Amino acid sequence: PACSSRSETGFSSDTMPGVKKFFKGIFGNEEEEDSWTDQFSEYCPKLSMKTRIICWGVCFGLGMFISFLGGLFVLKITTQPEIFATLYTVGNLISISGTCFLWGPCAQCKKMWDKERWLASLIFFFSMAVTLTCAFAVPTPINVPLVIFALIFQFCALVWYSASFIPCGRKILKKIVASVCCCT
Repeated sequence: PACSSRSETGFSSDTMPGVKKFFKGIFGNEEEEDSWTDQFSEYCPKLSMKTRIICWGVCFGLGMFISFLGGLFVLKITTQPEIFATLYTVGNLISISGTCFLWGPCAQCKKMWDKERWLASLIFFFSMAVTLTCAFAVPTPINVPLVIFALIFQFCALVWYSASFIPCGRKILKKIVASVCCCT
């Protein structure tokens, strides 16, 4: 009949929006592409501040524990520097990734690379790469002092990076270092 409310596909016009939404979810829509942040936030529920702080604390505690485990291998640094460097670096990464719970992953990335702390972020990630490179790529007798130096460098980069998130943190840190070193 000419007055049928069914389309050529056999679905009534009332069910078409649901079907379109279903297929858009499966195949996407070339005309209207959602940004990746919209797609990401769809699968990440809104967390309460209490839950965010608990998740941050768990990540921070786990990261510190893994770094501490790395410290237990400090006595074997002459024979197995890879274990010490890997545990320490992974521990730092887990600790820092916990801050994604506080601000959200997108906001955290924006904060890490803004004009005030992009250099601190870059140096911190570079220090982790240097630590792992020294541990795995440099031959064993030479890599021990390099790994120790890289770990000290990584620790300093972590402190400087963390201070960039505290209001006046770097300024305070500079004053502490200057007073310890007796520099004015």
